[in-house]
Amino acid sequence: MKRKLAMRSIALTVLVCFLTVGCACLCLSARVIAQTGPETVTIGFPSRSMTELPNHIAAVKGFYREEGVDARLIQARSNVLVAALASGSMDYITSVNSSLSGIMSGVPAKVIAIITKNNPDFLMAKPEIRSLKELKGKTLAVSAFGGSSHQRLLIILNKIGVDPKTDVTILSVGEARLRLEQLRLGAIDATVLTAPHNFIAERSGFRTLGSSKDILPLPAVGMATLEKRLREKPDQVKKTLRAILKALTFMSKNRDETVQITMEWLAIDRDLAERSYDAMLSNYALDGNIDREQLARYVDLVSQRRPGAQQKHFSLTDVADFSFVDQARRDLARQ
Repeated sequence: MKRKLAMRSIALTVLVCFLTVGCACLCLSARVIAQTGPETVTIGFPSRSMTELPNHIAAVKGFYREEGVDARLIQARSNVLVAALASGSMDYITSVNSSLSGIMSGVPAKVIAIITKNNPDFLMAKPEIRSLKELKGKTLAVSAFGGSSHQRLLIILNKIGVDPKTDVTILSVGEARLRLEQLRLGAIDATVLTAPHNFIAERSGFRTLGSSKDILPLPAVGMATLEKRLREKPDQVKKTLRAILKALTFMSKNRDETVQITMEWLAIDRDLAERSYDAMLSNYALDGNIDREQLARYVDLVSQRRPGAQQKHFSLTDVADFSFVDQARRDLARQ
């Protein structure tokens, strides 16, 4: 009897040890899975557009996941995105213009890649306005003061000698879809639009008056992040950039599928998607980089137009660091 009890006691002890070890192994496995699972990052962008398409494609085609990144794409106005980046509540933002303005105002960040090296824009106006000179006394709209559409409008107006402060009224309306709607309602007389919205406006009978694309090519979309992230999470930065480079390569080689994704994301028909793709393809920075002289001119432009700011020269090293995208490109070349 005593022997049976002893055997039962030993068996119970073994069972308890087995369960304890098993639970420990399960907990360890759970921790390992958590540690090796996709790393969540937030990427802020101002509007759905062809310029922002590469990030969307990186998400829907699984390129972020391939790199171990769970990318959360969040849409908000550019000024909100800069504030979110500065506070650390947003990991990356895409607007180059807003990022540069934020950096020049003291946000400790860097532009680390260029996705769209130029964005062909078109000043779309009511059909009765036949020339740029006829814009005097009219009401024009931009996405946000200091934003990329504002910069493009100022370039056009300055080129034709129209004073943006006294000759026209400029309103901050929001993204392209909202500006196009205001144009249709007659609340504004003209606005700068890019693909596909300029083609939609053209279909509706609005007139194309001009573009800044031939005056000064302007980088529209890239990636910016805090310098702290560059120091503390360099691997995450390179993973994120590799996913974008994969998306850009995919877009350049897969027109039909890219057009289909564009139709679904922007809710447009095939004709608009194809025209937009063809208009934009040569303007994407397939290597994540940009001509340094072009970027330097743009940096000077943004610096000069900061409202109420003391004039200060900003070098490219003050605002940008392309070493991470260069490394990401080399990583992909070795695969």
